[in-house]
Parts: sequence; C-alpha cells; structure tokens
Amino acid sequence: MRFSTPEAAEAAFYAAFEARDFDAMMAVWASDDSIACIHPLAAPLNGRAAVAAGWRSMFEAAGRFRIQVEVAHEMREANAVIRIVREHLVIGQETGPRPPILATNVYRKDTDGWRLVLHHASPLQVGGIPPARTPPVVLH
Repeated sequence: MRFSTPEAAEAAFYAAFEARDFDAMMAVWASDDSIACIHPLAAPLNGRAAVAAGWRSMFEAAGRFRIQVEVAHEMREANAVIRIVREHLVIGQETGPRPPILATNVYRKDTDGWRLVLHHASPLQVGGIPPARTPPVVLH
C-alpha cells in the first residue's frame, strides 16, 4: 500500500485503528526499526516488532469503538510532517465520546510514500484546563 500524502497515511491509520485491522495498521507504519509508539499511560514501544505486538494486543483486547480525529496543529518539512490531533473515542454502546486523547503523529516520506514513524497518545486533561470544544474533523 502506498500513501501519496501524510493525510492519506493518517486516514488509513485511523481507519485501521477503528476497524481493529492489524494488517492495515502495520501497512501504514515504516518498515524499519526506527518507529515508536506510546499508547496512553503506557511505556514506549520501540522498533517494528514491539509496535506490532502492541497493536496486536490492543486489537485482541478491545471491543468495538468509533474514533473521530480533530487536527490541532501541523508542522511540515519536505520529508517529514508532524500532526498533533485530538482523538475522540466512543467505546462499545456509549452514547458520547470519552475525554479526548491528545496524539502526536509523525510521518516520514520514504521511497514508497508517506509512512508513520511515531504515534504518541496521552490523556488531554492537563492542569485542570478542559480542552477547546471545537467540532471534530472526521478523517475517514
């Protein structure tokens, strides 16, 4: 699978995340060991094998959920893009989203297109200041 833009890679990442599709998820990530993933309140997963094991474990344990993503900030260079997003998750039969998760996604332009090299997610609530209430942008 080839992603011609970082936005296409990000849309595929969140579609795989929501679908709990392990193969689609790993297709978004760069194929080398320079990748890292930090799930909320968890230790860093460094390298492709650790990142893959983390997603496999999460998908096996997770129930059904929906996710909407709101882009909060973006930084662009010729071969790298950093996107800071708010993830709004609805789990199972819940009627509304849980408190947002703040995530940093770093994409690198490789010879085979744009690939994810870092996903770092953490709870957004910091210092008692609630997040801005803007409508989420759905990426898929």
